Amino acid sequence: MKSFKLYMNTNQAKEVLNRIFDEAVRNVSHIEMGELSKVFSFIVKDQPYIVHFRNNNESFIKANYMYRIYGGQIPIPAVVKLGKIDEIFFCISKKAKGKPISSCSGSEQKIILNDVAKHFTNMSYIKVDSSQGYGWISPYGFASYKSWEEALASFFTEEQEGFYKDWTRLYETSFLEKSLFEEGYLAMMELAKHSPSTPHLVHGDFHLGNMLSNEKEVTGIVDWELAMYGDFMFDLAGLHFWAPHLEFPQKVRNLWLESGKDIMNFEERLHCHMLFKAVDGLRFYAKQEAKPSYDYIRAKVVTLLNEV
Repeated sequence: MKSFKLYMNTNQAKEVLNRIFDEAVRNVSHIEMGELSKVFSFIVKDQPYIVHFRNNNESFIKANYMYRIYGGQIPIPAVVKLGKIDEIFFCISKKAKGKPISSCSGSEQKIILNDVAKHFTNMSYIKVDSSQGYGWISPYGFASYKSWEEALASFFTEEQEGFYKDWTRLYETSFLEKSLFEEGYLAMMELAKHSPSTPHLVHGDFHLGNMLSNEKEVTGIVDWELAMYGDFMFDLAGLHFWAPHLEFPQKVRNLWLESGKDIMNFEERLHCHMLFKAVDGLRFYAKQEAKPSYDYIRAKVVTLLNEV
């Protein structure tokens, strides 16, 4: 798969960290995490940390914002230092105890998922003022759109910046199939009409690799770069899309029902956001020139369309 990360090895990371800290830096270790950042763990004065390096700092400013505003309600690791050295930006946060839930055994995951469901439910209850908008949260806490439907549509407009700039050229230069892509997109937008009229906090990349645990409970939820204001079912669908065997949507719905509530338009909203993940996956893997992954997602798109 094509990589868009900056190049940095462990020795180079240690050199940079030694310039940032007055105290000795030890146990620097590379972590396979994220598509655009180089990530390392390290220890200073017996305190474990995580550092992200990348070519721009917008995501780091946002990470700091998310911690400051929501860290008291959600287990977001504390951001302790932002900066820039030799044209490379960095963000340092405390390392949450435990390991990614994705690396836990099936029996361990079954136990931890109950706590994941509780944290997710608490996130869905967080009130967001409608004046803050819908869609991707800027580094300073605001979103650009007036509705969640508008925000969803914005992901697939022809004019994009960054990773997806000129993405429609993929129809001619890659194996991205325009007819299938557009069919999935239109079905998604039709189901998006069932979206709630008030925004909620959305993580944006809610999967077990972005959650840490001590094998009993959640100790950290990380990587808030894609966080949005919108429909929390986006996160539910994201986890279910990659790990349907966990039956996570039903765990969350059961928690709501136990409190005497239900999630309005549950099936339609879940299906809408499953289609989002699938259609976006087609584009992503075409961009990455990853044909086997594209074919896997393609099969999921076809299945989801047959279920509409």
